[in-house]
Amino acid sequence: MIWTDEDIKLVERFIEIRNKGYYADGGQLTEVYNRVLDKRVNPTNCGSCIRQRINELEESLNRYKRSLEASKEEEVNNMPQEENKEPVGKKKKK
Repeated sequence: MIWTDEDIKLVERFIEIRNKGYYADGGQLTEVYNRVLDKRVNPTNCGSCIRQRINELEESLNRYKRSLEASKEEEVNNMPQEENKEPVGKKKKK
């Protein structure tokens, strides 16, 4: 599964269209659907089918975003902690 910035924007737009109660373009949706999910389905004008494809893309996008967040958190947690920068030696008594 490969997500580009353009694909993310398109899928977010499809989700917005669906949430407003409208139908996305079946051809454009299917093109993104096939490319991102590595499937080979034909374009459709079936409203239920279009909504289902948008749902699948939304779930996949959410998983992708969660994996990015997890990898960022892991990257932060794996960074070496700063060393104690106090000088080593004896303190002078007054």
